[in-house]
Formats: sequence, structure tokens, C-alpha cells
Amino acid sequence: MLNFDWLANLPMGWARFLLLLPFISMLVFVLFLNRRTIYQGAKDQNKWRNLKFWVITIVSVQVSLYFYF
Repeated sequence: MLNFDWLANLPMGWARFLLLLPFISMLVFVLFLNRRTIYQGAKDQNKWRNLKFWVITIVSVQVSLYFYF
């Protein structure tokens, strides 16, 4: 039904770029959120509740794992 033969001719650099694009776009999206939106509904404003911290941590782990393996 779906034909993905065109992916066989895709260079490895573009394949890596397409794989990392969702992670990088998520990182950019979260970095542009304002502080009020991040802490909305939170009981306090502790550092561990900051979404930017968690997204940067998770994206860096994912990207480093991808480049290692």
C-alpha cells in the first residue's frame, strides 16, 4: 500500500537529520514558552518543575544515544 523505496536512496546525513528533527523542534518549541505557561497549575515554582530543564535533559540524552549507537 505504501511505497518507501525512495528512502533507500536517501543519504545517511539526511536520514539523521530527519530523525533528529522532531527532537530539535520540540526543544525549540519549549524554549520559547514563557514562565507563566510552564508553571501554570503548579503548587510551587521549584526548579525541578521547569519543563525547559526536562526537555533539554531528555533531548540531549536521546541525541547522544543516537550518535553513540
